[in-house]
Amino acid sequence: MKAHLLSLNAFNRPEVLEGIDAKYIHILYLLLLDKGKFQSHPDMGVGLRTRYKFSDEDSLMYLKNDIEQQIRTYLPDVYEAEVDLILDDSNVLYINIAFNNNVYQVNYNIETGKIDVATSKQTSL
Repeated sequence: MKAHLLSLNAFNRPEVLEGIDAKYIHILYLLLLDKGKFQSHPDMGVGLRTRYKFSDEDSLMYLKNDIEQQIRTYLPDVYEAEVDLILDDSNVLYINIAFNNNVYQVNYNIETGKIDVATSKQTSL
């Protein structure tokens, strides 16, 4: 699996990620993509910023199921990914996605709509 980025390398060619980092980029795409944006796949996308803005503890189960279903459907190479959601008191939603002995974290501020992508953490399973 490859992920083409919007940046250029030293040779003015698009940067391309491969392997585990490319899979993570594709998961981020799914998180941010709104349903209906691709006519060929109208159900693709979680719509984190639109559908789950102002989420609360009650809607976290739906968000987790939605993320897992999207990964299983559109990224079969990452089928084994485990999703864990934590909402803290400052309204920051921590989305932890674990696969291939790595845990990737996406921090989503529910009030402001800002997303911060944390680096991966190596785990030993």
